[in-house]
Amino acid sequence: MAASCSFRSAVRAPPPPRGLAGARRAVRCCSSAAPTGASTSKLVLEVKERLEREHPGLPTGRSGRDDDEMILWFLKDRKFAVDEAVSKLAKAIKWRQDFRVSELSEESVKGLYQTGKAYVHHSFDINGRPVLVVVAAKHFPSVSFPHLNFKTRF
Repeated sequence: MAASCSFRSAVRAPPPPRGLAGARRAVRCCSSAAPTGASTSKLVLEVKERLEREHPGLPTGRSGRDDDEMILWFLKDRKFAVDEAVSKLAKAIKWRQDFRVSELSEESVKGLYQTGKAYVHHSFDINGRPVLVVVAAKHFPSVSFPHLNFKTRF
């Protein structure tokens, strides 16, 4: 007599999915506390008014104090706390102004690459763009250090 064995009883069901699926649920759960479209636009307007009143010297336009997308990004980053968003956004715009980020061009980047202060990384960013790595030890605008050149060391 042969022993009967059920294959179904020997195989357990797979565990519930983990990783990204669980993370997505958590994000959806947290995002329900975010303001709706109408109240979000009111918060953006409030941040704009405060920046104009408290920081009139900041530039306007793209990546300036009246850029709706950037303001919304900072509001989301600070969980829609207007005071914190205004503070952080003002610091970020001031940093962009001090380091002349708007003046970056393809020619200025080519200059860094040709002097050996930067190189193109072998991988790409999440949007498929090439990554330029600037070597901080070599980035002295007025001084040249030939002994720090990677091409001669390796």
